[in-house]
Amino acid sequence: MGRFVRFLVVNAAVALMVSGCGPRPPVIEATHSGAVVRSARLGLYTKAVLTKKEPDTFLADDGTICRVPADRFRDTPVHTLVYCNWQ
Repeated sequence: MGRFVRFLVVNAAVALMVSGCGPRPPVIEATHSGAVVRSARLGLYTKAVLTKKEPDTFLADDGTICRVPADRFRDTPVHTLVYCNWQ
């Protein structure tokens, strides 16, 4: 195994051990140059709404937000699973 690949594997393992204490496990994505560890999934996913911020923002437990129309904001209770474009 090359030094660069070994370096990436060791760093990914360390990141997994350190982040294991957090509320959500990390996301590991394979790329052409090795593994990338990310702390939150961005994009279209279903997540639980941890809290809401007037007038249009949902907050998930991983720190991502989703902005929605006023009627969807009003009609969605906290802790509901929501399919949204999380950023």
